[in-house]
Amino acid sequence: MVSKHKAAKQPAEPAAPPHKPKRGKEPAPPPWHPPRKMGLARALQQAGWGTRRQTELLVQSGRVDLDGEACTDPRAAVDTTSTIALDGTPLAAVRFRYYAFHKPARVVCVPSDGPNRRLVADFLPGDVPGLRAAGRLDGKTTGLLLVSNDPAWNTVVAGSARLEQEYRVQLDGLMTDLEIGVLSAGVHVPNLGVFRPLSVRIIERLAGRTVLALVVREGKIRQARRMFSTLRHKIVLLRRVRIGEIRLGELAAGALRPLTDEEVESVREAARPGGSPAEA
Repeated sequence: MVSKHKAAKQPAEPAAPPHKPKRGKEPAPPPWHPPRKMGLARALQQAGWGTRRQTELLVQSGRVDLDGEACTDPRAAVDTTSTIALDGTPLAAVRFRYYAFHKPARVVCVPSDGPNRRLVADFLPGDVPGLRAAGRLDGKTTGLLLVSNDPAWNTVVAGSARLEQEYRVQLDGLMTDLEIGVLSAGVHVPNLGVFRPLSVRIIERLAGRTVLALVVREGKIRQARRMFSTLRHKIVLLRRVRIGEIRLGELAAGALRPLTDEEVESVREAARPGGSPAEA
């Protein structure tokens, strides 16, 4: 007897997802050995595991082994044949990492910049040893901060007079074209000398406020705050949007992005004798 009920329609098999080639694992870095005779804490510092004080505390905490034996003496001698392990894992050669970070307001670079405030270090990945901000922004200033675990590169960023820094400045009050001309010619700031930006232009005038694009070199933005105060304009918002060829773009506040090889190299190029100043 034939059943009057139709057989239930079987659901179609889902389409197989497109094949994605497996990404090979990043090769393990070679083991790291001290480049010469030195103290254990200093060796850890050179390996990228923090400041001298931080590495001294690492050793004193009992987390470091030297040639297979626990060592709590930060001054213990090591040399090119020494094997150092942290938490049971031998140290490997440090891979340098470079990031752009969007520093939010009320976040400081070092504890001395403001007590009871969040630190830039709180936003950095914990699995990359030795990350440091290259230069500083005060607690009120937001925007682009470059971060890496490459001490030489950080020094170039923080100290180069050839790297342009561009800021967006929102001022209380309407700035006139005449005042822009005065700024471009240079303004004497009491106790700091003459401040002359590379360029300054008005982006827009809002209701009772002015937005400027300000380009300077070196760490002279504190002079800029004093300069606008001299002209009786208070800075309402200050954001760094560019360092050399590296731009903040649409990076969200508190977020990091890896720098491209070209961005990293642009900083080195600016520091070389005879190199072109890094600008947009």
